[in-house]
Amino acid sequence: MGRDIGGEIAELLAEAEEGGRCLVLRGRGSARVYRALERRVAAGTVVSPARGLYVSAGRWEGLKTDQRTLFLARGLQEQHPDWVFCGPTAAVAYGVDVSWSLQGNIHVATTRSGHSPNGTLVHRHPILREGEGASRIEMVGGLRVTSPERTLFDCLRRADFPRGLGMIDSALRSGVVSRDGFTSYVESVRDGSRGKDLVRGTLAWADPRSENGGESIARARMLLLGYACPELQVEVPNLVEGGAPFREDYCWVRADGVVILGELDGTDKYVEEEMTRGRSIDEVLSDEKDRESRISLYDVVVMRFRFGLTADPDAFAAHLDRYGVPRRGSELALPDGARMIPDWESIRRVR
Repeated sequence: MGRDIGGEIAELLAEAEEGGRCLVLRGRGSARVYRALERRVAAGTVVSPARGLYVSAGRWEGLKTDQRTLFLARGLQEQHPDWVFCGPTAAVAYGVDVSWSLQGNIHVATTRSGHSPNGTLVHRHPILREGEGASRIEMVGGLRVTSPERTLFDCLRRADFPRGLGMIDSALRSGVVSRDGFTSYVESVRDGSRGKDLVRGTLAWADPRSENGGESIARARMLLLGYACPELQVEVPNLVEGGAPFREDYCWVRADGVVILGELDGTDKYVEEEMTRGRSIDEVLSDEKDRESRISLYDVVVMRFRFGLTADPDAFAAHLDRYGVPRRGSELALPDGARMIPDWESIRRVR
């Protein structure tokens, strides 16, 4: 009998995990299966991240934060087919870069008449219109979610500037929204007007060239500290192989001609398959050294920093000052909006 229930549970968990969701017992979950699952939760071989939701401990530990959000939301969708997800939860469904710190709760949209208090996990927001002219609902990745425009609007008006910039950069980069379309939507919104200024301000600095949320958040923290907005993903010609150019995360060209290249370091480039492209850590580090040696053929300042540094304003400002990054409005800063593309030929060290 033990092997029978064990096999049944393994099959149920595998089926749910294959669908990218937590297991929900519903009608097929007899008291016998429920008790066996709860014993496994107590033993640590199964995780129950919310009441009535189950996933094998090994699979749960291997999931990234975005994946955990989706597993939870899809399980809750099965429990509550009428729910509509919004805010950061919907943004994750759309594939937008959402800071992990914004994914501690699942966000659900309600009408004002259908609103109920928040729970520990689920936060409810009375943003859906009632009756005729009801809110637009999309089906994305097995989830009922608010429209992309409404999703981003709600995210940006509740998040701080750095995390909001990370989301709108990502949404523009992936085409979830367009700048013109989103701008028009923001101006059309009647409710939530208290957050419009924050949304407008964040959108004004948005740039789809930012490659990931970490780069966007770091840029936002530079801006909050008063530094000139850098050019993004600037290509550096490869003088040695003559092949594809290198790309730098940030670039500043000062009024005195000094060129500063900025590179955000992160552990992902050393451990993630999509970043390493199958190379070993030693090979990745060797490639980084080769890259830096080739960039040194130009008369430029190269500044590297880790993401954690950006969370300490004083330390981050000291680091930027140490490398000569100009502040907005200073004598060394080019006018706002000026393109900062170096004249690579004129700053070659070796000819």
